[in-house]
Amino acid sequence: MASIISRDINYRISGILSDIRLFSRHLESMGSNLTSQTSALVTFRLSSPQRYHALYCFDENYKLLIQLEDPADVLLSTNITEQILNRPSIPIDTEILNAAQSTYGKDMYISGVYLHGLEHLPVLYVSLPLKVSSEQTRIIVFQLDIQDIWQRINLSTVGESGFAYAVTGNGMIIAHPDLEQLGHFLPSELNNVLIGYEGFTEYFDSEKERNVYAAYSPVGSPTNWGIIVEQDKFEANAPVVRTTLIIIIVWAALATIGTIGILIMMQNFMRPILQLTNTTRAIERTGELTKTSMEDRSDEFGQLSLSFDEMIDRLQSMEGRLATVAAEERNRLARDLHDAVSQTLFSASLIAEVIPTLWEKDPEKGRVRLEEVRQLTRGALAEMRTLLLELRPSALIEAELSHLLEQLAEAITGRTRIPIVVTTIGNCVLPDDTKVGFYRIAQEALNNVAKHSDATEALVSLICDKEKVTLKIKDNGVGFNTDKISPESLGVGIMQERAEDMRASLSINSHAGEGTEIVVVWDNRSEEEIL
Repeated sequence: MASIISRDINYRISGILSDIRLFSRHLESMGSNLTSQTSALVTFRLSSPQRYHALYCFDENYKLLIQLEDPADVLLSTNITEQILNRPSIPIDTEILNAAQSTYGKDMYISGVYLHGLEHLPVLYVSLPLKVSSEQTRIIVFQLDIQDIWQRINLSTVGESGFAYAVTGNGMIIAHPDLEQLGHFLPSELNNVLIGYEGFTEYFDSEKERNVYAAYSPVGSPTNWGIIVEQDKFEANAPVVRTTLIIIIVWAALATIGTIGILIMMQNFMRPILQLTNTTRAIERTGELTKTSMEDRSDEFGQLSLSFDEMIDRLQSMEGRLATVAAEERNRLARDLHDAVSQTLFSASLIAEVIPTLWEKDPEKGRVRLEEVRQLTRGALAEMRTLLLELRPSALIEAELSHLLEQLAEAITGRTRIPIVVTTIGNCVLPDDTKVGFYRIAQEALNNVAKHSDATEALVSLICDKEKVTLKIKDNGVGFNTDKISPESLGVGIMQERAEDMRASLSINSHAGEGTEIVVVWDNRSEEEIL
């Protein structure tokens, strides 16, 4: 459980920092316009007022320019931007000023955890430099209320006595169900978590006078926190004791039954057959995979029961693997949705917010920004359609290959701004597995264009005639030396396997600095016609 909680917290922190980095780049694009930046800061804080507790902006001499601590209802009032810019300066907490000053020479600074205000709210300060012009730098400081991250810890319990808590890199407790423990240091027996180790140990809790099992797992960078899960040793061992007792009782019962069974063997000769029959009928009736539990017999019935139970074990194992695969697929789709569609829509919303101000100053630039919003929203729509295809594989078979290629190209263009032109010559009528093979190869190739090519444009062509179907994916990127790349790199092995499965040929033509061209040719003729 400790490792699950630590990975969850690391994922949440990484997502927050990614949003902050993206927003800071948006602020830099506004230049030195303090009014526009103030308006953007207000909008950003209103997007999640419980998480972003306060925002501050300093100039390069650490003079406070913007102080945004107002409640959300105040920020919704009119003329709030002018009120913020015209308000008198007030003293700033030392932690905030230290966060601003610690940004010097860094891309991002992350402070330790502080207990803020009378309510002792756990907060974290994140500061970044903003290069608003060639000669001017500003510093933005975010005060994060991280109670929503702690909520996962506070809600995690193990049995009646088990609980989870979090510590900083130096061992100070920063989240604990017992608020009196905040600020204390964890026991020395658990110091391994401070140097990045994961595991469990047993130690004696002198305060509660009991032996405790403790599992620990580091959260990792950038926070270097650690997660501890503790449970009373007696309670943790109780299931083992109960299981051992049950095993002893069961074996004693089996011994008794075996002794009696010798005396009434002839009367019970049909019992194994009836038991196996009842088990199969129960499986047929309820759908639950149940064993016969007759593997202790050494006769033919025992061998039959053993084979039956082994089959049940394999089926249960298969069910578990299918459940795991389904969970991994859901997680992958969730990551794709966050990394692609969510980020694209977030970028579109940020650009849309600045368009009215930009249009008043420069309508031409405003039109450019409007075109960017249009491309982003079209890309997000294409990404959603692609994800829906993954959720419903039968749609790949029902759709035309040319439409699938156009949708892939539009999704990549919306995400990376790389123009991709798709041309189709002829009408392709393909077997289902061949169509899916072409689609997967094009998907892998276009992902390589987006990730590795540094291309400014790409071409996808599909040529269909009576004898063969040819798919070409070409870009004007940096290219690579095909003699020095392994089959596993850039998904080449995957594309080659898919081509072989559909009885097609795949070739890759590329040179450093001259782009890359991938050609897939599928022969539409039967084997007799080819010979």
